[in-house]
Amino acid sequence: MTAMLVDLLDEDVQLHEGIGYNIRHLRDDLSAASDPTSVAFNLETHKYRKDFENLVSQADLGLIIRYENHYEPALSGQRSWLLQAKRVYETKHDPNRRYEPRAKFNSFDADQDARIRELVRFVDDDFFRYLLYCPRPDGLDQRTRNELSYLRSRALSLEIFDYASGLQVRDDVLNGSPTLAAGMFVADIEGCPKTLGEVHAGLLKTATPLSWSIVQHIPGAESHLRGRLSDGTGLRQGIELHRESDDLVSMIVRGDEEVVGIISEKLAERRWAGRMLPAATLTITISAGEPADRDRPRWDLVD
Repeated sequence: MTAMLVDLLDEDVQLHEGIGYNIRHLRDDLSAASDPTSVAFNLETHKYRKDFENLVSQADLGLIIRYENHYEPALSGQRSWLLQAKRVYETKHDPNRRYEPRAKFNSFDADQDARIRELVRFVDDDFFRYLLYCPRPDGLDQRTRNELSYLRSRALSLEIFDYASGLQVRDDVLNGSPTLAAGMFVADIEGCPKTLGEVHAGLLKTATPLSWSIVQHIPGAESHLRGRLSDGTGLRQGIELHRESDDLVSMIVRGDEEVVGIISEKLAERRWAGRMLPAATLTITISAGEPADRDRPRWDLVD
């Protein structure tokens, strides 16, 4: 399914497959808005040396969200994650209802989850997420749609619809837009939903639609802290060949063989047998303004 997702991120494939809302629609919507925002997608597929083959892939996909603010460069930044994909399985109890709220993500593996947690502790950065593949509610039977809708409404019942994001949630609920009733969700490794119903019951708390997760990390995304070993020493020891401005986590997410090799060697001393190189990395760059705007003379900001 992740391979299919990677294929469908290609603009030509989207047109060939007749995707209802494709990248061109997104660009058109952005150009029609008064806000000077643009989005660019870059997908890298990785090939590794023979001795790295056994390291591919603890994570199914690398994701980097980069925010470039050409008006206020200090707000620019990026966040990087490794994503481990899981899909919900059909409910076998009722053949007329292929997916019910109790449908489970049966492929969760306790040993894999333990390895992920060890990797996060070792790098000392919250850079791992689960990517949950779910059927979109609008394709399910009426009873299931109603129950999932109820669970989403309950999850949002205490929301204060304020600021830009809160107002968008309110609009989404009122106008029937499917962005919250999504098919792909991002979840933390802590408290990750185990069933389809739990995904919708934890909306914007333990599970966030992929599109919302992307938008929530701009503007002014904070760059990752440098990773630290559990004994407090810096992971940058041994990777001094990299420029100081490089971000350790983004190097892992991009599949940098040198960095991953060093970390794997260190983890091997702890009998860690996981794999962390993603087969592909998706970089989403969201820009405010154009590069020329960065050097444009403007009034100094007054406190």
